[in-house]
Amino acid sequence: MDQSIKAYIKLLVQEAVQQSPGLPGSLPTGRTQYVIANWKMNKTLQEMLDFLQQLKEGNGVEVVVCPPAPLLYPAKLYVQGQNKDIHIGAQNTHQEENGAYTGETAASLLKEIGCSHCIIGHSERRQYAQEDDATVNLKAKQALKRGLTPIICIGETLQQKQQNQTEKVLTTQMLGALEGIDASEVVFAYEPVWAIGTGESATAEEAQRIHAYIRAVLAHLDKENAEKVSILYGGSVNENNAQEFAAMTDIDGVLVGGASLKVDSFQKIIAVFAKGA
Repeated sequence: MDQSIKAYIKLLVQEAVQQSPGLPGSLPTGRTQYVIANWKMNKTLQEMLDFLQQLKEGNGVEVVVCPPAPLLYPAKLYVQGQNKDIHIGAQNTHQEENGAYTGETAASLLKEIGCSHCIIGHSERRQYAQEDDATVNLKAKQALKRGLTPIICIGETLQQKQQNQTEKVLTTQMLGALEGIDASEVVFAYEPVWAIGTGESATAEEAQRIHAYIRAVLAHLDKENAEKVSILYGGSVNENNAQEFAAMTDIDGVLVGGASLKVDSFQKIIAVFAKGA
């Protein structure tokens, strides 16, 4: 690793440790709490409608449901028809405005059908579609251009964690994703790849330490707005461990996978974060 990068990361780590001891605390004014469901390639149309019918509003927490692409428009129509304060988000978008990109979806169309948010750079996309930081950056720019809030996912693999490269990986991903972008316009989701869908999860204290580091990186990029950026945790979040994450100062919500498929479980997670809203 280049010595200047090493020095930069060391400085950020020191600042993160000084600024956040990892203890529970209250959210500063202006930081939105999110509970986001990433359904991935799950649910039928009827299953989605049943879920949304039972799902209650966030009570101070911004609830975003991200179903598979064919369900986005009917999901929006349903929550709009029921006058429910629930947002609909996409799981992906394309970095170009339009063109010969079979199977892809433009950000402009996502906005037109009622999406408000878009997950970008999820580890599964980085793995299966070989998306790199430059692609994540272009997708985030397209989302912002069309009025969508990007939920930018970052995280290290188990091998990178074991090699003590977590800070390096996160710094590289953040700097790449935010090239030419105002950080205050995006949401970050820290999703350790080793914890996604494995049943394993970072401890709340470990997640807080990493979130404090992410905020330290943001402070170097935009000191004025770093405290306003929502940073979510994702990685085997469920109704049993949500309370621990909700108590941490720099964890502003969660991006939920498997536990978001059952409305009762997802509702319990929302309730945990609503208490601190």
